[in-house]
Amino acid sequence: MLAFMMLLVLSVSAFLLSGLSPLGHQLDRPFHNKAVLAEAKNAVIAYARLSDPDLSVDSGLNYRYLPCPDQDGDGLEETPCGTASAEGWLPWQSLGLAPLRDASGVCLRYFISSSYKLGASDIPTISAPPAGDFVLSNSEGVISQQIVAVLFAPGEIVAGQARGLSPGLATECGSSALSSDKNQAANYLDAVVGIDNATAPGFVTSPIIISGALNFNDTLMTILTSEL
Repeated sequence: MLAFMMLLVLSVSAFLLSGLSPLGHQLDRPFHNKAVLAEAKNAVIAYARLSDPDLSVDSGLNYRYLPCPDQDGDGLEETPCGTASAEGWLPWQSLGLAPLRDASGVCLRYFISSSYKLGASDIPTISAPPAGDFVLSNSEGVISQQIVAVLFAPGEIVAGQARGLSPGLATECGSSALSSDKNQAANYLDAVVGIDNATAPGFVTSPIIISGALNFNDTLMTILTSEL
């Protein structure tokens, strides 16, 4: 009888724990995402402080250039990346990192302001850093402006998104074909309160709804001029 009771207790405990496990995983996601975003942010800032195209200047590192995004998911920045703001995968390999992934297993996405790219006409000097291109809002309105860069943990796929490799082959984070669904921001970043995170310059942050009632699961972290 004692053995039967112990078996019953263990069975009930396992059942209860199996029910709690998915909820616990959902509750852990924001903490994981914030941690990998913070690691990425620190690496981008370190890159900015060490990247100086004019090392002959006696005054030291005078610029705050940021890396271009990675377009095919191999971890390497794609340079040059135009004159406007740009978006793509976080170039983890160029930053000296392992491929950083959010709680859903997706690599991080990254936006960079136009004036913080090599070749920009408005040079990001330490003494007079140009304003960033981006604006961050929540459901109540604007909460931050002149943001230099934005990092995203995209989360799991939501309705209307597709992440197929075709016509390319799998890279660490994306597809070798730049045009594939796997590399498109619209298939990772979500929209809410009339703002689409896949399209600069406006971005939005929203609380995670564990029930899944809200078709929005982006987690983001910004970089300001004052942090460079």
